Amino acid sequence: MKKITSVLLVMCMTIASKVYAEPWYDEDDLEWQLSIGAFYVNTKLPKLIGAKNEFSSLSPLVDAKIQYKQFYLNTHSGDFFGGSDLGYQLIQEEDWGLDAIFGNYQIPFSDTGYYSNEDDKVEELKTINRRKVDQSIGLAYYQNVGEFLAVAELVYDVFGDSNGWVFHIEATRNFELRNWDLWLNFGANYYSQNFNNYFYGVSPSEVNDYLYGFTAGDGATAFVQTQVNYPVAQNWVYSAGASILVGSGGVKSSPLIDSNYARVFFTGVKYVF
Repeated sequence: MKKITSVLLVMCMTIASKVYAEPWYDEDDLEWQLSIGAFYVNTKLPKLIGAKNEFSSLSPLVDAKIQYKQFYLNTHSGDFFGGSDLGYQLIQEEDWGLDAIFGNYQIPFSDTGYYSNEDDKVEELKTINRRKVDQSIGLAYYQNVGEFLAVAELVYDVFGDSNGWVFHIEATRNFELRNWDLWLNFGANYYSQNFNNYFYGVSPSEVNDYLYGFTAGDGATAFVQTQVNYPVAQNWVYSAGASILVGSGGVKSSPLIDSNYARVFFTGVKYVF
């Protein structure tokens, strides 16, 4: 939700500056696309011991592309990993490029689980420290491979607490099937030992009747994501999507985790500006 709010704020500031005041930036260097919709979203996250891991709600979802010179912010509602890419284009050639990027690669949690009320602690997790979201910075290399866009990212958790790094690879392709637009994305993540242990290790001070001391090794996940769009009226589009992620056995070995599987389904309509 924080990322969606940030995008909406940026877009509102951009539009307002065009209407009410002379913008401080060069409008010729600004490019943007935006769609906002109302969706039913069902999310099932990796099962934390004793905690709720499935959530359903009506939610706003945003697809946006904002670029000013070499800086950009892209969001995609079908992306399991938050859907936001913040970056700066270092090199841009016809078929490949290199960007400096900032992003998040793991889901945070605490003694209340994932999204629970702060006063509603989970008995099995009552002794654990809060796992804060990583704040990772690194490089992304992308290249066209046939009809796919392939991306490899290497990032380090510079502003977070894990002292670890992540290697992320993915491939993406868009298909046009009559009036249907299909987005397909798949790939994998490799997490260093420090990164994985920060989230799924159990320190001596966190041991309780349900958790034993545990040092996690490195880990990995594989994922596939898809989204379909269909125009239903002028500027209105029906959209539905799904994301599935499976973690390595090393993650499931942690006493914090009962399941290393996650998935998201959503369906709804959006307005395209």
